[in-house]
Amino acid sequence: MAERLVVIGGDAAGMSGASQARRRRGPEDLEIVAFERGAYTSYSACGIPYLISGVVDDEDDLITRKPEEFRSRQQIDARTGHEVTEIDLAGRAVHVRDLERAREWWEPFDQLLIATGGTPAKPALEGVDAGGIFGVQTLGDGHSIIEALEKEGPKRAVVVGAGYIGIEMAEAFVKRGIEVTVIERG
Repeated sequence: MAERLVVIGGDAAGMSGASQARRRRGPEDLEIVAFERGAYTSYSACGIPYLISGVVDDEDDLITRKPEEFRSRQQIDARTGHEVTEIDLAGRAVHVRDLERAREWWEPFDQLLIATGGTPAKPALEGVDAGGIFGVQTLGDGHSIIEALEKEGPKRAVVVGAGYIGIEMAEAFVKRGIEVTVIERG
């Protein structure tokens, strides 16, 4: 009977780990299932500002590999829209919620890889969760920003953080004709 690797997180780190495990052990020896809460696997998060600016026309240009490709090429069962809500180390299982079908179950594992990525830091300020305030972490975040820009047509934007993504977001807004202020605590 094959061992079972469960991967939590289907973006770059999780799918790279799953792919490396597959290169080392075939499907008859290791079953691999990856759970991703979002709608996409293995995409370039660094390209999100370029999608927002219009430099990248199609989100498919940012997606390295879709779940179907992981299944067919590597026998990795990549499931998007599935959130892991709890880990039972003693029982060697993760609690999974299928966000589309509203189903929940415990998924067993022999090995577990947690590769959930980072979360944008939100300053502890009143109103930080108000409308028109976005993080830039997932392609879904990028789509939400594009939708808001097209619907609201803002003239000004404030970007908090002057790391790579912050500066690229400022550039994206400028390309869209928006006046930008960048705030960096450093």
